Formats: sequence, structure tokens, C-alpha cells
Amino acid sequence: MGASQLSPDMDARAREFESVFLQRLVSVGQKTVADAIGVSESTVSRWKEGEIERWCKVIAHLGLQLVPDSAVLVNAEYLRSLETLAELGLKAEKKRPGPLGWD
Repeated sequence: MGASQLSPDMDARAREFESVFLQRLVSVGQKTVADAIGVSESTVSRWKEGEIERWCKVIAHLGLQLVPDSAVLVNAEYLRSLETLAELGLKAEKKRPGPLGWD
């Protein structure tokens, strides 16, 4: 197998994806995965010898993400908009006068 041609950042992401993938594989179980996709458990086990790493690099190179079902993904522009609104709200709250004393 040749050396990785991914940038250091993409290579780090691929390693992170591989870690998530392997943790999830342990959690769900190789046999469960194998049965679900119609292959032998040994086939799934052999993937750990480089196949999972290779596909995680492909995912990183394509600019995709590997996340659990429970993750909520939003695009960066939307997140920046929310951050701006939160910042404006905090600034407005700081300028708000204190209690009037009759509450």
C-alpha cells in the first residue's frame, strides 16, 4: 500500500473517522453488522486489516463526515448566523437597565 496522499488535516480526520467507525463496530457487534448486510463475520473482521482505514480516507478526501445518528449537523453559515444572533442578544442583555424596584 502506498503512502497517504491526504493533507495532514484530512489524514487526521480519516483517523478520527476510523476510530468512530471501529468504536461503533464494537458497540453494535461484528456479527450483527455481518448479518445485516449478508456477509460473514470473518469478512467484517478482515475489513479491520486496512479496508476501513482506506474507506475512511475516501470519506475524508470527498469532504464528507462520519457521524452517529444522534448528531445534529448544520452548515457553517447557519451556525455563524446563530452565533451572531446570540452575541447580539448578549450585548443587548448587558445594556438592559436593572430592576425598577417596584417588582
